[in-house]
Amino acid sequence: MVPKMSPVVIPEELIASEPALPVQFHEIWHKTRYVSPERALVLSLVWQTVIDLQKYRFATRRRQQRLYMEAYRWAVSDERRWPYAFRNVAELLDVAPDLLRAQLLGDVAPPPAAVDRTPADVEEAA
Repeated sequence: MVPKMSPVVIPEELIASEPALPVQFHEIWHKTRYVSPERALVLSLVWQTVIDLQKYRFATRRRQQRLYMEAYRWAVSDERRWPYAFRNVAELLDVAPDLLRAQLLGDVAPPPAAVDRTPADVEEAA
C-alpha cells in the first residue's frame, strides 16, 4: 500500500541541495516496488513533518504552534530509544540523518521561546 500524498507542494530546494539526496528521495518516493506498512508509516511521518514545518512556521494559534514545535523537536532530536525517533527513521530510509535534518530544517529558525514555555515556566516568571 502506497501512502497518499497531500496536495502540498514541496519546493525543490528543500530536497535537492546535496548531490546524493535527489537520488535517495527519488528512490524513496517514486519507486513502484512494494512498500511495507512499516515503511509507509515512516514515509508518512517524514511527510507530515515537512508539512508541519512549512505550514505552521509563522503560526499564531496555539495548536498550530504546538504542531510546529513537535515537528521541530522531532527533527532536531538525536534520541534513539523510540523506534520512530528521527535518527532511526533516517537510517531506515537509508538517508544520512544529518543530511535529512538539514533538508527538513534548511532555513527554519528555532521557534520563539514563548512557544516552548511550559506552565511551570510561566509561574516562575510571574
